Amino acid sequence: MFDNEFFTGINYWGSESAINMWSNFNPESIEMDLSLLKDAGITHLRIFPLWPVFQPLNAIYGPGGEYEYAFGEEPLADTEAGRAGVSEDACLKFECFCKLAEKYDMKLIVALITGHMSFRTYNPPAFDGKALLSDPTVLKWQIRFVKYFVKRFKNKKMIIGWDLGNEPANMPGMTKNRDTFYVWCSVIADAIKTQDQSRPVVSGLDSASIENGNVNLKTIGEICDIHTTHPYNIFNTQSEPLCTMKPILDLPIRCKIGEDIGRVPTFVQEFGSIGYMNCSQKTEADFYRCCLLTALAHGCHGTMWWCAFDQGNHAYAPYRWNNIGSNYGFFDSDLRAKPLVEENLKFREKLGKIPEKRLPVHTQDATVIIPRDDGGIDDNVLNATYILAKRANLDVKFCYALDPIEDSALYIFPSISMHKAITKQRLDELLLKVRDGAVLYISSDTGLLRDIPEMTGVDISYREQIDTVVNMNFNGENLPIKTTYFLKPESFCCKKIAADENGEGVFFKHKYGKGYVYFLTLPLEKHLAASKGVFYKDNQPKYDLIYRELAKAAGIKRICDTDSDFIRLTEHKINDDSYYIFAINYNNKKEECEITFQNGYKLECVFGNNIENGRLVLSENDGSLFKAVKK
Repeated sequence: MFDNEFFTGINYWGSESAINMWSNFNPESIEMDLSLLKDAGITHLRIFPLWPVFQPLNAIYGPGGEYEYAFGEEPLADTEAGRAGVSEDACLKFECFCKLAEKYDMKLIVALITGHMSFRTYNPPAFDGKALLSDPTVLKWQIRFVKYFVKRFKNKKMIIGWDLGNEPANMPGMTKNRDTFYVWCSVIADAIKTQDQSRPVVSGLDSASIENGNVNLKTIGEICDIHTTHPYNIFNTQSEPLCTMKPILDLPIRCKIGEDIGRVPTFVQEFGSIGYMNCSQKTEADFYRCCLLTALAHGCHGTMWWCAFDQGNHAYAPYRWNNIGSNYGFFDSDLRAKPLVEENLKFREKLGKIPEKRLPVHTQDATVIIPRDDGGIDDNVLNATYILAKRANLDVKFCYALDPIEDSALYIFPSISMHKAITKQRLDELLLKVRDGAVLYISSDTGLLRDIPEMTGVDISYREQIDTVVNMNFNGENLPIKTTYFLKPESFCCKKIAADENGEGVFFKHKYGKGYVYFLTLPLEKHLAASKGVFYKDNQPKYDLIYRELAKAAGIKRICDTDSDFIRLTEHKINDDSYYIFAINYNNKKEECEITFQNGYKLECVFGNNIENGRLVLSENDGSLFKAVKK
């Protein structure tokens, strides 16, 4: 599925009837939709065979309870479709849709169990009130539906992936036992694989914990071939304006965590603005432009906007009561194109200037250690860590603290807030990497770690709860950091490299074998995660100086850098003599920077603004791609 070019896709419901498109099936309207989307540069559609339409089972009761399943009052037909409880009429409509998709060269990802859509539950009437993820009778009929549907349509060449369903964890039936979802996910994935092993099983999920949540990356990585993420600013990054660094970088952060921890490719299956109280049509288009560039730069494989057509004109549930099931399509309800369409076409033109229409994997210099999922991990801390690294001219990968520690020049263990953040086995592995020459950085929050004096060279006299801001001075910069605890150093056999306003050491550098351990007694990343505006307002403290110190100690050298907090870079190795350099402006206004390159490279601009006299100017949420070749 990801062997070819970066794709631009969309989540599709018909413009005429939206979720009711299968009940009110109109091929002429659908063909018009697909023609518009084709002309808008869309190559992939995610489509939703609504579960109660395709398996319209009704329960008929006798004195002892359920006696028979039927289609309305009619018995199930003595056919393969009937025995699966599947509507032949609905399947004929799907056949027609597939023919239209093939005509317009649309690749399809099919969300099989579409029982949740726009915050409404959809299920066959026979299953009203049942636990849709765990009831054995429901599971039996879901298996029958999936097996029949996949078997019937697996010969459709435009179908490229089978989605478990749309955000299936939102269907009723999730229990407190995390194995509920494991069983459901296994059941549906296995049903797909019995009929079609040639296509990937796609999770269709909006988010996932690492290990302990009901829906978690360890389950997904074990069972699914591809994971998905559905990042929306109003749920995840609402503290910052839509077209700024935190919401935009949320896309690659979620993809990176999915791939690095789940060990399966992860792409942005849904994202959007969620309407015009959150943005204007212009800023929506600016956001979309920057998200496409960012997803391309960070290896996210592709993106799918939510959704194709405005839906706020419909008066049936869920639209009549769900204000975020509204008007955020590529096209309005009169089929007029929004600025999003022009941005998509411009991006496709830029993509055409890159061989194979994708970039080599970007350089990832450092590894963020994700603490043990022991009651919940603060995603905001991971996001802040990623963004701070980006500002320090670093790109990071992620490693779960219970997984084997992979080689890296620099390890970042941020704002430790748990007492079981890492096992002794993995900590020993990590320290062995440091003895061999790596750099380890630890910042402290409310958690406790073993062997701190041996690791860091710092003896802690006591810990005091203060719940206040500490002003740390580092390299002449005042860096305020809110902390829960003050750690009083008693003595240290290492270098104190920063102190607070009272002269107490808060940042230490300790020689450890061939490498170094840096210890910050303040929760830098947690502070940044909780701070409003720190990643988009001007004249903020230069917290990235801390990570730049780490990069220098680890010997990490990039080909180029900028002096801007907002124009940040990725590097993509083509071969030993050439790289792509991607510069993206993550701000909602024009930015200018000085951009410096290592000597010995000559540049050519692939697309975007060129560098003039060592300076690069980028409009809001725009980017430039360069090719750097050794002279």
